[in-house]
Amino acid sequence: MRKILTPGEQLIVATHRHERMLVLPAVVLVVVCGAGAFAAGWLSRGHLEQTFPWLPPGSRLWLALVPALLGLWILLGYCLRELVAWRSVTYVLTSRRIMRRERGIVRRDRAMPLSLVRDVNLHQGFMQGMLRSGTITLTSGQSAQLTLTDVPEARRFSQFILEAIEELPEDVSWPAPGDEITDSSDESLPWELRED
Repeated sequence: MRKILTPGEQLIVATHRHERMLVLPAVVLVVVCGAGAFAAGWLSRGHLEQTFPWLPPGSRLWLALVPALLGLWILLGYCLRELVAWRSVTYVLTSRRIMRRERGIVRRDRAMPLSLVRDVNLHQGFMQGMLRSGTITLTSGQSAQLTLTDVPEARRFSQFILEAIEELPEDVSWPAPGDEITDSSDESLPWELRED
């Protein structure tokens, strides 16, 4: 995380999306494992051969593999994919900018300097309000927009954004390419390191 920070920039918060995204995949994991184990046991005892006597007698072991393979396909295709999707998105708030980083098969970074933020909009649906998560939309005066979906502790996160904007120095500017960057590590910075 330190390598994405510019000199003098401090990390305030780094978080993933809310864990509620993992509830349905966890339920599917439990149901698929239980149903697959039950079906494999039922088939291995020969109950299907009693129902369908025309099946070859040696097919009992092969038929027991069908629910196991189907369950594995569901677990890899849905549960693991949802876990990777949740883990790959990170929201990073620093003393100068806010970033949405995606580190999956495709890497995407989207950042907005805090000096450009003109509006911080928090939207919470009913379930999001109960779980204290929400969607934060940051807009600038130049029609640029950054949306962070399913942010945990969304009200607190948006308050951190507002505090970081208030603490920006009046003459904040980004160095132009080729400009020398001065080290400001000895300056006192208004934020302490916070990680959720």
